[in-house]
Amino acid sequence: MEIRYATKNDQLSIIRAIQNKHMDYNTPADVKADIAAHRLLIAVDDNDKILGSLAFVYKPHREYTAIMRGCVYSKKSKGKGVMSALVAHIVSMNLGTLGATPWNDNPAMVHIFVKFGFAYQYTFNENYDFYKKCA
Repeated sequence: MEIRYATKNDQLSIIRAIQNKHMDYNTPADVKADIAAHRLLIAVDDNDKILGSLAFVYKPHREYTAIMRGCVYSKKSKGKGVMSALVAHIVSMNLGTLGATPWNDNPAMVHIFVKFGFAYQYTFNENYDFYKKCA
């Protein structure tokens, strides 16, 4: 598995994948903006098939980089370390303080953030937990 930045050439594949998953937290507009801003990482297999993606966006008013819009596209790829590899890559980029808001009913994502040193801060909107990793 390789982690790389998504490019304009990847855009259509990513948009189709998120539309097939009926994601409301990751839209075609988000994908286009994240690619244009060079803030969308993708995990690809040996055949350059996109397995998953994860965006990171600096939030100056909150003074952290938010890890956002993560998704593993194929059921066959779930549980294979795709999201862990994407999170590990972002952590290795030394972007300062990191924040993440996994759904609190998604124990797999919560486990990944805790594994990489994120600490639970609070719950908001009933369904989201905020986790933070200080620089």
